[in-house]
Amino acid sequence: MRAGHPWIFRNTVRRSLSGVELNKPVAVLDEGGKVIGWGLVEPDGAIAVRMLGLSRELEWNAATLTRRVEAAKRRREAAGVMSSACRLVHGEADGLPGLAVDRLGDFLLVYKYSRVAETYLDELIPVLEQVYAPAGIYMQDRVRPVQADDRRPPAFHLAGKVAPPEYEVDEDGLKFMVDVTAPVSPGLFLDLREGRRLCESWVKDRAVLNLFSFTGAFGLRAVRGGASAVTNIDAAARSHARCRQNLAASGFDPEACEAVSGDVFKHLERFRQRGRQFDLVVVDPPPFSNVKGTTFSALKDWSELVRAIAPVVVRGGYMLAVCNAARLTEEAFLVAVGEGTRAAGRTPRVLLDRGLPPDFPVPPAFTEGRYLKIKLVEVG
Repeated sequence: MRAGHPWIFRNTVRRSLSGVELNKPVAVLDEGGKVIGWGLVEPDGAIAVRMLGLSRELEWNAATLTRRVEAAKRRREAAGVMSSACRLVHGEADGLPGLAVDRLGDFLLVYKYSRVAETYLDELIPVLEQVYAPAGIYMQDRVRPVQADDRRPPAFHLAGKVAPPEYEVDEDGLKFMVDVTAPVSPGLFLDLREGRRLCESWVKDRAVLNLFSFTGAFGLRAVRGGASAVTNIDAAARSHARCRQNLAASGFDPEACEAVSGDVFKHLERFRQRGRQFDLVVVDPPPFSNVKGTTFSALKDWSELVRAIAPVVVRGGYMLAVCNAARLTEEAFLVAVGEGTRAAGRTPRVLLDRGLPPDFPVPPAFTEGRYLKIKLVEVG
């Protein structure tokens, strides 16, 4: 905790938490009875307390919320990442546990990840309006983790104007259509920005295959980076439609990317049988997927996925492997990449690493918070 880990797990708490008032901070004591800091109690789950800070005294009110939101803003301004598409609050790292706030154009999107966020959310919304003056604020309830084939309600409208069904935001001069009312993703994963930049810098005159392409953000970067050809594969045809919109909004031919719909594994096998290969394969799978009976889990199937990818990469080509499963450690991820490549008779070498951008800060000891792993792998 003193090194920055913001969670206290239930099995480490000596005193019963039954009867504790959930909407007020509780003092956290060490074994000697000294106050280490203050936190908010979770009613259930493995995490018992989410820390608010390490201090002997704490005032938890609107003034404190304002100071923390303003400090988060200054942090991003100093890092040069304050833009029309960025993360404004990243949970525990910014002193606001259990939630995150993204800016998407004129609107803010709040992600609620825990019950403790409910205890101060009503006070936080006016603070966000005061500091950022957004057109409107929406919220996605993520207390229950996203599951395969999840059907979630649209984001809740919390304040301000109602957002249009879709509108443009800018990232590094490219235009992306987003929908802040969407149930799961507005259409652009802000945490993958460094991976997209790496992709764009590596694609010149190379044929690129973009797997699990979603709305085609990596494909759009590849087009601008000068790729000789770009092929997007995604299970949902509507994702390709959004990619065409993004291409057109950014000033490119909307048909610049070849659009292939269906199961990634089946198309990879078809490419292998036909001898079709690519210079760079981008693979950014969802944590879970189920397409016509073919399931994928990021926790256990990465090796199989890499084994299917390796044969369609030219000798000496590259794979940009992206994993955002927090429960899959970096070591386990690298082992899976190595085993899968070797099983296909190829030799892997990790050339470059990327992770979260500066608007997604993480406390030093909070290993669970460094969930994003991006590896550029040479496939020999």
